[in-house]
Amino acid sequence: MIQSCVRQLKRLLPKGKRYRKLLLGPAAGCVMEFDLQLQLRPYFGIYEFELLPHFKRMVRPGANCFDVGGKDGYDALMMANLSNGKVASFECDHNEAEHMRRTFAQNPGLPIQVVESFVGSEDSEGHTTIDRASRDLFVPDFIKLDIEGAEDIALEGASETLAAHRPSLIIEVHGADKEERCVSTLRHFDYQITIVNQSRFLKDSARTGYNRWIAAYPNLS
Repeated sequence: MIQSCVRQLKRLLPKGKRYRKLLLGPAAGCVMEFDLQLQLRPYFGIYEFELLPHFKRMVRPGANCFDVGGKDGYDALMMANLSNGKVASFECDHNEAEHMRRTFAQNPGLPIQVVESFVGSEDSEGHTTIDRASRDLFVPDFIKLDIEGAEDIALEGASETLAAHRPSLIIEVHGADKEERCVSTLRHFDYQITIVNQSRFLKDSARTGYNRWIAAYPNLS
């Protein structure tokens, strides 16, 4: 029923990509380039809505954030909008990074920088680690990881940050084995884990295979 209503609504909306102001949700008021018929969820603030309670708990006013796997820039805009803190958005694809720079230029009041690099367990040419970025840029209070199956490898390069600074994390996992390794690493550093599944009613049809999220809160007691 809900999916049918969404399809009918899309038929009434204008076609074509252009910069538009997001109407609702945690990134409301930010500007992105998108096609309403193809990317309706961000416009109405329901993109990955299953995660919104966790984003709002983790990204508090003044929080500094790492957005690892920036892609279209939506998550970085949301983080900056919620916190008004510093945001570093990491993207390894040059074209995507350039698109993000153009998007962020449409939002000059938000303190977001693009870091064009792979994020993993090694620090080398074209690659960085979360620990290195924490030293070179700023210490994150929150980290989002969505790097298409390399999330467990990125956590290998975050041990100093997890142990010393205790950021909260949201991690999109792409495989049961990846999830198991991420959970094991986070529990080693004394994190409380919540697994977040996609909603049955607003499931993203673009996602195939094993795909869900880890919300990780540091145990500060």
